[in-house]
Amino acid sequence: MKSTHSPYRLFLFAAILIPLITAGSIGAITFEKEDNIHISNLHRIDDDLIAWGSVITVDGLIEGDLIAGAYTVNTNGHIRGSQNVFAYTFTHAGKVDGALRAFVNRIDVNGYVGRSMMVSGQEIHVGEKTVIEKDAVLLGGSVYFDGMAREDVEITAGAVYISGVIHGNVVLKAENINILPPAFIEGNLTYYSENEAFIDEASGVTIVGETVWEPKEADADKDKVGLFTQSVVGISKLLAAFLFGVVLLLLFKRYAAESIKQLKTNFAVSTATGLLAMIIFAISVIILMISGILVITGLALVYSSDGSPAGGLVLALSIFMVPITSFMTVSGGVLFYSGKIVFALLIGYALMKMMKPGAVYLGRFQMLLGLAILAVLCAVPYVGFIVYLVISIIGAGAIILGVKNCRKDSEAPATLSAPPEPPGETG
Repeated sequence: MKSTHSPYRLFLFAAILIPLITAGSIGAITFEKEDNIHISNLHRIDDDLIAWGSVITVDGLIEGDLIAGAYTVNTNGHIRGSQNVFAYTFTHAGKVDGALRAFVNRIDVNGYVGRSMMVSGQEIHVGEKTVIEKDAVLLGGSVYFDGMAREDVEITAGAVYISGVIHGNVVLKAENINILPPAFIEGNLTYYSENEAFIDEASGVTIVGETVWEPKEADADKDKVGLFTQSVVGISKLLAAFLFGVVLLLLFKRYAAESIKQLKTNFAVSTATGLLAMIIFAISVIILMISGILVITGLALVYSSDGSPAGGLVLALSIFMVPITSFMTVSGGVLFYSGKIVFALLIGYALMKMMKPGAVYLGRFQMLLGLAILAVLCAVPYVGFIVYLVISIIGAGAIILGVKNCRKDSEAPATLSAPPEPPGETG
């Protein structure tokens, strides 16, 4: 019986990202991109499946891995490989021979998992029909474990409820812990919490090994939890950037294509333009801060007995400046954040082109690939901040040039033909 004190946290982060990064270079891949994707029970996919959509339902057979990103994912069929899911809600009631990895808001599992299960979500339900052949690592707001795990289980959450069967050791980190009948734990139970766990042994809870309560974690454990928290935050930022990028592609596809073209062909000009935009952004932030101080000063003078005229003048000037500088500051923030997305698209495109000659500029998968690589680079202490700053500045400059060129083309006489647009997006 293996120990649950292994440094699993970085592995969870890598376990979710690595399949996404390497999928394009391992074996054959089938891409699906629709609002509603349904793999029926008569449908068989002999390759790995990468699917993006609003609703993804798998009732059939997938011979390889499944990588799915959608609002809702339902897997009721048979997946011979592993499945990696990004979704708001995820239900697994089928069979996966490999590992199950998911980053979701809510997950309901009532199926078979041939290897390990690693899940991060706000609400995690492991139903009584669930069988996990190896270990389970769960991070959530609330975790309900009613199924069976043949090896160890480690849970970090706000509240934990266990009534299932666990044949290994159990490590829990939570504020509220409840072990309810007919729970059976064959190994040791170790829990870290300020509150003593509720273990209802009188009503049928069985713990074969030792039960250890650690009111306070050791410094080493705190460092591990901090590292895990950073990993989860990193994944959240990656998903947020990806969703923001998807919206940009849907609303401003032409501008995005032209921005990538500028980044690729006019790198130096994009850098210079981005630096100029950064200077303007910094000045706007400074003026906004000064305007805020002047508002307070003006109000103080207006309500004073001898400074009302001067206070009114200061207040009028500052109120006039606040909305202008606020707009410029917010616009600048969005611009530089979008610059990272554009840079990620170019990186993903370059890598996908090496693996798949038909790769296109605006593919969502290459955007996710590029964002994942940038996330790893930006996670490096000190150097990561510099990398993030540089790519944001250069990407912002490319966006400015792209918007300028698109508007110039729109204002050109109708007799002039517009330059060809890069290929459209594919899965």
